[in-house]
Amino acid sequence: MSKNENREATIRQLYTELNKQGSNGEYEKALKSANKILALDQSEQKALQCKLVCLIQLSKFEEVLKFLDRTQPAYDCTFERAYCQYRLNQPEAAYKTIQESGVKPLPPNLKELMAQILYRLEKFEECFDLYRDIIKNTHDDYDDERTTNMSAVAANLCVEGSKKELPKLREDTYELTYNAACALAGKQQFPEAEKKLRTSEKLCREFLEEDGATEEDIMDEVAIIKVQLAYCLQMQGKSKEASAIYTDALKHKTNDQALTAVASNNLVVINKDQNMFDSKKKMKQATSEQAEHKLTSKQKKLIAFNNCLLALFTNQADCQLLASRLGNSYQDLE
Repeated sequence: MSKNENREATIRQLYTELNKQGSNGEYEKALKSANKILALDQSEQKALQCKLVCLIQLSKFEEVLKFLDRTQPAYDCTFERAYCQYRLNQPEAAYKTIQESGVKPLPPNLKELMAQILYRLEKFEECFDLYRDIIKNTHDDYDDERTTNMSAVAANLCVEGSKKELPKLREDTYELTYNAACALAGKQQFPEAEKKLRTSEKLCREFLEEDGATEEDIMDEVAIIKVQLAYCLQMQGKSKEASAIYTDALKHKTNDQALTAVASNNLVVINKDQNMFDSKKKMKQATSEQAEHKLTSKQKKLIAFNNCLLALFTNQADCQLLASRLGNSYQDLE
C-alpha cells in the first residue's frame, strides 16, 4: 500500500470515529479526531466544519474566531462567525458580520440569529418585524418559543413608548402572560400589570410542579416574575411589600446577574437616604461587571443615576467623577 493510500485509509478511519463521537456528543474527542484529519489534509472541508461545530459546542468562541481568521474556509461561515461574536457579547460586530456578508435573502438560521442580535442591540421595531416574518414563514417545534420572544420584544416597545401598532398576542403560558404584564407596566398600567404577574407566577408554579421540578428550580424561574411584581408594587407606593420581595429575591442568590442588579438598584431607591451602608452594598451589586451586558440601556442609565445620587447622599469623594461620567454617557440627563 502506497503512502497516499495509507493516509486515505487513516482519514477514513478517523471519519468513522468522528461520526460516532459527534453522534454521542463527545465533542472533546471529536475535536481531536477532526484535528488529526486536518493534520493529514488541511483541505478536508468536512473535518473543518466538524471542528467548528465542536468548538462552538464546547463554548470556545474566541478560538472559533481565531480559527476562521486563520483558515478562511471554502464554504460560507457567516453564521458561525456572527454566532460566536454574539455569544462573546459583541452584538455590534455580529450585526456587521451578517450585514456585510452579502447573503440575501437570509437563510432561516441567520434570520433567527439576527432577531436575537437586534434584540440585544435594542432595535426593537426591526426585531419585531423580523420575528413576525419568521413566525409567518416557519412551522416547526419552536413556534411557541418564537411567539414568546416576539411578545418580549412587544413589551420592550411599550416600555420605549413606541407608536408601532402591535397585534394582540396569546397569553396561554406563564412566559406570555409575564410579557403581557411587562407591556402593561411599560404603559404605566401598574395595577393591571400586577394582576397579570400574579397570574403568571401561579401558571409558572403549576407548570413546573406538574413537570416534577424542585422548589429550588421553581424559585429560580419565578424570581424574574417576583422582581417585576415588586417593581409594580413600588410604583403604586406599596414600598414595604416591594422591599420584602426584592430582599427575598436577593437572599435566594439567583444566577441572573441582571435581575440581581435591578432588585438591588430598586431597593436603593426605596431606602432613599436611609440605611446607607446597606444601600452602598446593594449599589455595588447593581453596578457589577457581570450584569453590564444583560441590562438594557435604560436600566443602565437609571442605575448610573442612582449610583450618582447615592454618592452625593454619602459624601463620597468620587461623586463629582460619577456625575461627570453620567453627563458624558447620558447627555439627555444634563
